Amino acid sequence: MYRLANILLILIFQTFVLSVFSQVPVNEKLMARINKEIWVGGTVHSAGLGLNYGVSKFQTFKKKSLINVDLMSFNHDKEYKIFGSFDENAKKFIFGKKNSLYTLRVGFGKRKILYEKLRDNGLQITMNYTVGPSLGLVKPVFLEVFKYDFTGKIAGIATERYDSELHNFYNIYGRAPWSAGLMETKINPGMFFKFGLDFDYSSNREILNSLEVGVSLDVFSKPVVLMVENNSYRFYPSVYINCSIGNKFY
Repeated sequence: MYRLANILLILIFQTFVLSVFSQVPVNEKLMARINKEIWVGGTVHSAGLGLNYGVSKFQTFKKKSLINVDLMSFNHDKEYKIFGSFDENAKKFIFGKKNSLYTLRVGFGKRKILYEKLRDNGLQITMNYTVGPSLGLVKPVFLEVFKYDFTGKIAGIATERYDSELHNFYNIYGRAPWSAGLMETKINPGMFFKFGLDFDYSSNREILNSLEVGVSLDVFSKPVVLMVENNSYRFYPSVYINCSIGNKFY
């Protein structure tokens, strides 16, 4: 009876060990089958808004290569929208704003899993960093301004590039359409660096829902003047939050 009990214990132990060790490679194999991630996202940062597109490919179990494409806008911290006219059709404008700044980034970097998701409804934490070239797009600001006849009466409304010496509170009607001045946009090349922590909270292993928080730095070859009577800058640091949705592929 004692010998039979020992045999049963040995069989149970062997079954347990075989079960555990037979499952580990299967789980690792399933995890390794995810080969690529693709996502799109929206960004809110301390100087504006942006859109994001990313692709990552696994290099090892926890490390991935990363390619990011970002389109970001940058605002001056003294920007404030006001009405230039009591006409309800007039658009708000930012008095003193000379140029609008956008940047198109192409970044190359790495993703490293710091905390792995252990269940479908769990949380995965990943460290991301990218660096690469960028194209600063400096677009001049255009306004709709009143035009007066020789008697001092309003003769019409014209679209003109903002000039601090010509335009003031008394002759600005409102903001011109965004397309005004588009052909006068100048390119200001630069570089950028971005570092963040990504929190993937998706409930499905093949779906990507994540929130990333981090810091970035954009550097342009030439200083950019956003507001008149304010300093121009080449360096634009920011703190950002990015929400992304995407898919994981085998």
